[in-house]
Amino acid sequence: MRWLRTGKIAGVQLVLNNWFLALILLFSLVGLGGKAAGVFLAVIWHEAAHAVVALILGFKVREIELLPFGGVARIDSIGEADSISEIMIAGAGPLASLVMAAALYLLRTELEFMAGTLEFYYQANIMLAAFNLLPSLPLDGGRIVRAWLAMRWDYGKATRLVGRLGKLISVILVMMVAIDYWRAATINLTFIVAAIFLYIAAKAELGVVGFRLMRIMAHKKTKLLERGMMTTVHIAVINGVTVRDVVRVFRPEAYYVVMVLDKEFKVQGIISETEIWEALPDLGLHAVINEFL
Repeated sequence: MRWLRTGKIAGVQLVLNNWFLALILLFSLVGLGGKAAGVFLAVIWHEAAHAVVALILGFKVREIELLPFGGVARIDSIGEADSISEIMIAGAGPLASLVMAAALYLLRTELEFMAGTLEFYYQANIMLAAFNLLPSLPLDGGRIVRAWLAMRWDYGKATRLVGRLGKLISVILVMMVAIDYWRAATINLTFIVAAIFLYIAAKAELGVVGFRLMRIMAHKKTKLLERGMMTTVHIAVINGVTVRDVVRVFRPEAYYVVMVLDKEFKVQGIISETEIWEALPDLGLHAVINEFL
């Protein structure tokens, strides 16, 4: 859902999402054009932090898409990133916003003639950091929570949980708008925009979780060929277990070798993760693991 592709900054394409444009337009219509520009700069600063950390960790940043209250840095091969790297990249944005807010807070006391303007920019950066830390995809908080959960659960389950949290948060925002209208007869348009955006984004994430999981795991073959080595995890599986249950334990940061055992715990065979993915289109997720030998 993108309307406008702008120029490049240090080789990174900048894209303005239609929801971001709607929010800027909303500010402009109520006479807050200057403040809208400040919000725009705050979001650029926020997303630049994501890009810098990604580059430091060795990833290529293709584009930055600005969303309401934040954005998304499109990073090549981010599916190959381990959970710690994803947490570092996602956390860089809110941290940068908080650092900027701290700087503006200090400047506010030194530059009294600009206190009002600096106060708004200070609050904008605080709100940007706070909103992005909500556990909802594709916000930074959702990515951090998903990465943390993926260290304990499978990636698909972690994504589904955070996606449902995003839907719940959007419902809560709508309820807050309704309560505010009932109490004071005012409508918080910002919350309405945020609720709609979060619900649509969460629904989209849930819709592609299966495809994304397959793509992330299949990427390991290329990674292994390029580097020549990769951390390996061996797992033992009793024959008769479905391959669907086996691939659920696979993680992006390791390559898996599956040892298939019979009921007497004797080894029937050994199969690599790549062999499982290559045979999966023919055999299907509900096939038992010994069919892959």
